Amino acid sequence: MIETTLKVLEKAHKKQKSVCLIGDYGIGKSAIIYQYAQEKAQKLGKELVFWHELSEQQKFEIIKNVEKYFIVVDIKLQSVGDISKLTGIPIIVNGNGEHKVVWQPPLFVKALCQEKAYGILFLDEINMALTSFQSTAFEITLQRKIGEWKLSDGVLIVCAGNPLNVNISANPIPKPLINRLLFINFELPTTEEWLKWAITKKLDERVIAFVKLFEELHKDSEEELEQSTRPRSYELLSDMIKGEEDLEFIKTCAYGYLHKITASKFVKFIQLLSKLDYRKYLDNPELFRELNNEHKYALITLLVRHYKSIDKNKLVKLIKVISDDVLELSAILISLIKAQYGKKEIEKHIINKLDYDLTKRIIYLIV
Repeated sequence: MIETTLKVLEKAHKKQKSVCLIGDYGIGKSAIIYQYAQEKAQKLGKELVFWHELSEQQKFEIIKNVEKYFIVVDIKLQSVGDISKLTGIPIIVNGNGEHKVVWQPPLFVKALCQEKAYGILFLDEINMALTSFQSTAFEITLQRKIGEWKLSDGVLIVCAGNPLNVNISANPIPKPLINRLLFINFELPTTEEWLKWAITKKLDERVIAFVKLFEELHKDSEEELEQSTRPRSYELLSDMIKGEEDLEFIKTCAYGYLHKITASKFVKFIQLLSKLDYRKYLDNPELFRELNNEHKYALITLLVRHYKSIDKNKLVKLIKVISDDVLELSAILISLIKAQYGKKEIEKHIINKLDYDLTKRIIYLIV
């Protein structure tokens, strides 16, 4: 689903077609837009900037040198507040006894409407906004214009929203609009798709191993003010606990971001990490075969966390046993090390020390 969506966005960008992603909250709609932006900016050799992260001075600088940047303007329509933030404001100009009205566009419009501009106008929460905002947003997606200003051919317009059955605030999208936009029913990513994304984004290895072990990317809450588990939940959790070892802190964050059942499992997994002596398995790799599945994933996590201090010759011997027992675990281990320390590191200390057939099988599975 992720690879197909990225391909659709690429083609829509080239053909100047607007795209609308409809799917449950927290499953990665915004993440895939940002991923596409990152890949596209790199391909074009432009600096990726997110408009909402910039100071006013930086925005003026980008407007002056728009050809250097790939600009992502992410607008949450439900919380815009004032329509002028989209359409601009009228200014009365006096001169020679005559009065005329001139529209002053928002700064993002000045940037995206320049001929050499490249980027994405991302209109999020499109069917949760007020009716007045929705009509303006629909006009932008269909006509590629904001008021009197035409968007650059290098700007992709993407909308996103929730289906009616998961968000009571959502409004039906008019049928004529549906027939004129490229709609994608964006579904929950598979564990393998999420794993590939998470490793690339260098999420905390404890979070990655946990998701791979339990394959629990989605769990709905049934109580008010109780968290649900979503792919986005793990990203937020990873940001908070990366570099943290304090169990109480991790526990608080886990229950703050995940469904209580998922959080309980995650905390137990973290506790297991503190009890398992990874060095014993480096000294005697055959002991790995005696571990249960949860302990095996815990050991993989610990090997990544302590990689810099581990004897690499011992690690290679252990990887050979892991590969013989569960080849996929070796691939996950090497993928995580690669993400943290780079391709040259694993080639020098691991891949080059494995036999050719085993290397081929592992590389085939490496993310």
